[in-house]
Amino acid sequence: MPGKEPRWLMFTALFITDCSVDSALSLRNWLSAHSHHPLRLTVVHPYDIPAGESLHKSVCQPAKAAAIARLANWTDMLGRPEITHLTTETLFSNPEVALTIHLMIRNYDYLVIDNWSPVADTPLTELLEKTNTTIQPVGAAVASSLQLA
Repeated sequence: MPGKEPRWLMFTALFITDCSVDSALSLRNWLSAHSHHPLRLTVVHPYDIPAGESLHKSVCQPAKAAAIARLANWTDMLGRPEITHLTTETLFSNPEVALTIHLMIRNYDYLVIDNWSPVADTPLTELLEKTNTTIQPVGAAVASSLQLA
């Protein structure tokens, strides 16, 4: 994150997670490295139903409940990060759609990423530029591929 902004300025960031242990550890390390910046972080866990299943209440409710439980466990893996505000939510979608929706309806200063592939898509890159959202990689491999380190 840039260091020239006033200390009172709160940054907003979006992180899309698959609720893996690796993503929790990567984000926790990134948050520790940037703990001197006030941050309002939104973490979104997109989820889906098994292929071939119908969009029926008996299928969707357990999928949502499982996604909520995964996200709660994942959030516990973060420990107690030094951030000002953490919001978590689940969204019935794939990661690319979740990212697009959030960038279109909310303003974020940063998109914190653990995986470059959804962002490499040209429409998403254009959306990031239009919304003035800066990519902040959490891992060294992503940073080198983006040349942002």
